[in-house]
Amino acid sequence: MATASKKTVSRQTTGKKTAPQKTADNKVVSKKTVAKKTVAKKSVAKKKTAKPRVRKFDLVIDKAKGAKWIKEDIRPQFEYRHFGVEEATGRQYGSHVIRVAKGAKPPVRHHVHPDCEFLLVYVLKGWVKFWYEGEGEVRLNVGDVHLLPAGIKHAVTGWSKDLEMLETTNPADYRSVELTDAQIARLG
Repeated sequence: MATASKKTVSRQTTGKKTAPQKTADNKVVSKKTVAKKTVAKKSVAKKKTAKPRVRKFDLVIDKAKGAKWIKEDIRPQFEYRHFGVEEATGRQYGSHVIRVAKGAKPPVRHHVHPDCEFLLVYVLKGWVKFWYEGEGEVRLNVGDVHLLPAGIKHAVTGWSKDLEMLETTNPADYRSVELTDAQIARLG
């Protein structure tokens, strides 16, 4: 009796009668196995069509008027205006404007961000020169962008007094490791 009910379920699941089938190595496959494979294929198809979950973050509105500019120990040549993106995204993302601190002189020593997956810079005002491993020195002007590959060695070799850049990163907090003189010499 139990066998009969399984055959009925098999027919209901597949929508048709299933006869024993042979596999590529000529083994006979039971009706029950064929029915299970059909059900498994249908469930995989359903999983593929599921919509990706959209992560929701807090609303951030940061007005330019009265914005606070801070100096950070890591780059005393610059001042940063943080928008609150770091807090709103649980520090998953960072976004801020960077400007030259009064009287600051280049360069920013060769360094690398070994745990930064995404670092995009967009020049808002002025110009900036970067040195990139494998590329050399490149000047970025208003409207120019760079997206650093993870782990690329780079330096900031020059800038205009009015430089302002928008920087967006993932994650918000990442290490900046300065290269030694010996490491810089090997770069050429």
